[in-house]
Amino acid sequence: MRFERSWHRSLTLCFAILIVLAIACIEYINNVQHQYIQQTERDRAREELSIIRSRLEALIISDIYLVNSLPVVVAANSEFSRVSWREVAQIVIERSSHIKGIILAPDDVIKLVYPYKYERYIGRRIGHPRRNQGAKLDYQLNQEPLVADAVELDNGDLGLVARVPIYIDPPFNQLYWGNVSVIINLEHLLDNAGVREFAKNYNLAIASVDEQLKPQSYLLGDASTLKNAFASELVLFPNGTWMIAASANQSFLSDVNWYQLNSARLIGYSSLLLLCGAYFAVSRLYRNANQRSLHDELTGLPNRRYFMFTFKRQFALAKRSGVKEKFALLNIDLDKFKEINDLYGHDAGDRVLELAGQRIQTALRSSDVVARVGGDEFLILLPRIMDPAHLESIIESVRSHLTHDPVEYDSLPIELQASIGFAIYQPDMESVEDMFKIADAAMYRNKLRIQD
Repeated sequence: MRFERSWHRSLTLCFAILIVLAIACIEYINNVQHQYIQQTERDRAREELSIIRSRLEALIISDIYLVNSLPVVVAANSEFSRVSWREVAQIVIERSSHIKGIILAPDDVIKLVYPYKYERYIGRRIGHPRRNQGAKLDYQLNQEPLVADAVELDNGDLGLVARVPIYIDPPFNQLYWGNVSVIINLEHLLDNAGVREFAKNYNLAIASVDEQLKPQSYLLGDASTLKNAFASELVLFPNGTWMIAASANQSFLSDVNWYQLNSARLIGYSSLLLLCGAYFAVSRLYRNANQRSLHDELTGLPNRRYFMFTFKRQFALAKRSGVKEKFALLNIDLDKFKEINDLYGHDAGDRVLELAGQRIQTALRSSDVVARVGGDEFLILLPRIMDPAHLESIIESVRSHLTHDPVEYDSLPIELQASIGFAIYQPDMESVEDMFKIADAAMYRNKLRIQD
């Protein structure tokens, strides 16, 4: 029925809107969850970065201060032999896994090296990283070690040079003798501090910075990482400062459990699928129930409810439009149907009703509507009736199909007879009851004639 279809379409539209809103909510919750997980991961990364900063400071300072005893030794014995120098330097290197070489430079001119692969540098003057005479004087007057920029070692690794000034008049430290430099393998240092492991999940940059924290050179990474960093730490050591910064990369959330990352979608869309399944199951059950409520269970034809809605709509449409096209109502009643039930049983009666419905449908046009509205009563709506002759031909066709051949039941022929009354719509009719009264009266007159 049209009103049922309209109601069902409205409900389907509302459900579709609900689905769209549910999807929007699921995606919103998923986005919020991702932001929360990202924030949690960034907080964890900040903690790890702080630990790495502490390790770097501790490792660098421990390596630098391993050579703090050398200035005392040199001040006591400024003329080292090659053998004695090797013994002293070897002890220092063995105590550190990062120091790969030691250079002794009286008056900043390299004189002794260890290991001997650095002998090619003997005789060279050590330039100060700040590149000016005033800064060099400041360094000589400063008792603290100085960490210079990274250099490339012979094996291709990055090295870090730390220089310790030597004075021959401790503790006054007024007479500058020169310096001792240690070469630290930066790759090993970063590995031991956990930098490489951390860099698997984040973009990492390490830059030496000046007093205004402006990057001077990059030991690791580049400026883009520093610009997009969500966490940064300052690595402080004597006469030097590094900035270590982390930014997100493609594997930022790779360590997060997939189910944790997508739990909102898994739960949301699973629930949504269950809801959709429940809706379609209930909708199908409703349509089936509604179909049964609108159709006769025995014959499968529309019932009185269906027919009355369609008939009233046709009547109201004709009343509003005032068109000259007419429609008609047929009232069919099977004669002596009670006797068939009494003689042959109710199963035979049911068989007669089924075949009667089928025969009537066969005689009608596709636009006509037939319904079983009572025990042996059928109503037919005939739209587009041009004239009474047209109606008479349809009535004769229905009567012929209905009564021409007997109904076979258990090899017994059951003859059918029917009384048919009709009413044609007239503009002066006030309600559908007027047409029903006319059709009923005509049907009863026809039944009386048959009985006579």
